[in-house]
Amino acid sequence: MDRRILDNDSRFIEDWRSICMIPSVSRNVAALDTARDWIVERLTPLADTVTTVTLTGLGDVILGRIQGQSDRAITLYVHYDVQPEGDHDRWTHPPFGAEIHDGRMYARGACDDKADVAARLAALELWLEDHQGTPPYTVIFIADPCEEIGSPGLRGVLEEHADALRSEGVLWESYLREEDGRPSIGLGCRGVLEVELNLKLLTANQHPSYSQLLRSAPLEMMRTISSLTDAGGKITIPGFTDGALQPTASAAERAATIALPEEAIAMPGVNPFLSSNERQRAVDFVYAPSMSVSRFDVDDAIRQSIAASCVARVRFGLVPGMHPESAFSALSSHIQNLNPDIQVSLVRSMQPAYSPIGSGLADAVTVAARKAFQSGEPQIYDVMTGAGPGSAFTDVLGSPIVSPSGTLRPDGNMHGYDEHGHTADFLTHIQFTLQILQEFEVTMGARS
Repeated sequence: MDRRILDNDSRFIEDWRSICMIPSVSRNVAALDTARDWIVERLTPLADTVTTVTLTGLGDVILGRIQGQSDRAITLYVHYDVQPEGDHDRWTHPPFGAEIHDGRMYARGACDDKADVAARLAALELWLEDHQGTPPYTVIFIADPCEEIGSPGLRGVLEEHADALRSEGVLWESYLREEDGRPSIGLGCRGVLEVELNLKLLTANQHPSYSQLLRSAPLEMMRTISSLTDAGGKITIPGFTDGALQPTASAAERAATIALPEEAIAMPGVNPFLSSNERQRAVDFVYAPSMSVSRFDVDDAIRQSIAASCVARVRFGLVPGMHPESAFSALSSHIQNLNPDIQVSLVRSMQPAYSPIGSGLADAVTVAARKAFQSGEPQIYDVMTGAGPGSAFTDVLGSPIVSPSGTLRPDGNMHGYDEHGHTADFLTHIQFTLQILQEFEVTMGARS
């Protein structure tokens, strides 16, 4: 590890803690403004220009530019909004206390995505010091205020400033480490289709003595949702997966080597996996469209009654080649045919993004991963399993997306209670980012 990281470890960790103390939940504009000011204050001494673009009611997109001796450029993308913290009583440590216990820092957004914000600013500081403030290539820094709600408005900002924001690749928000500690590298990202299903069958909740006569909204909702996948988790909606990217033989081989998390997420004695075929579930993890139920609500006032209504939210992960509009149409038709009383409404959607293996930035990240981690060869994900607004960059700017490992581990509870990251992993995160910046210099020279 670079000696400067060890010498400044307390300062770098304190910076990470300080931004994690800001409760910048999506759409909390006052807190987002505080986080914006925190980033701008630290980015301004490093960058040649720092500007902000306001998305009304959502916060500001921060655009920084560090001009290099070459016009060649890479982009560092981060976001500074976080998920809601939920019930404070279910946190062992306060969600915005950023307390450190046993080498772990606990906070909402600790790894998603404030570790990236703090680690990348620290790495830029060290990299610029190496070049006396005049780097060999340009770095563009973009901080998004609303990624957790689908980044509405970001595409428009990129379109408006496209000429100034094009680069050879985007270092995306970080991916997690493998359970065995190896680094992982994800390319592109999934899209999202989230819908709300609403079923109302009776004027009011009814006594259970009518259960042999009356339809049950929760039961019908459960049957309908169950029809969307088979027992192995594969989506069964006619036409839904049309166009989905299929792996080549070599891509399937790469995916099959993924060591899926188990100990970090499994209950003792309980198999957490849908499929018993270890190889196939690894390939499906990367390439198969996915579905999860993110909400299932029945009237809290029900006591031994037949529920009159039920509301559910269902989220689909879309792989490259799929289109949210056609997937929504297929889903709506399927549900209409199965149960026409269920109302289907769109909550949000994002287009998936594909990035090929072999870009200059991807090569630099892979070499840097081998140097920064002592735990083995990096695991490549041809399609990152997480979702995000990556298509705005691939479509508008033509920039491939590469997501490197950061501070998060499989047991880090991202989006959950007691979300946390290890302080030692955060310091490695800085080292890895610094080496990516250094390795891109080598890659740039080899490809010039």
